[in-house]
Amino acid sequence: MMATTRRFALKPNTTVTPCPRCSNNTVFTGCAVQVAEDCCEVYVICKCSYDPTEQNTGHRLEDVWGSVDDENLMAALSCWNDALADAATKH
Repeated sequence: MMATTRRFALKPNTTVTPCPRCSNNTVFTGCAVQVAEDCCEVYVICKCSYDPTEQNTGHRLEDVWGSVDDENLMAALSCWNDALADAATKH
């Protein structure tokens, strides 16, 4: 399985939920992995390697091309926020 990655940094913000391990909310790596013939999952991983979607891939963005362009990365960050909010309600 081949993955495409792109490291990126955001300006300081209050929009992205901080990583529960290291409190980072500005430096991430966007990843895209092909999971079917015509479907890729796009998600972000924190600079500390934390991935809240690792065990529950339902919070990953599905994209036909698996692009890690700005638009998909912003959508993947929204999925990051959703995954962390979901994990918080389960604890």
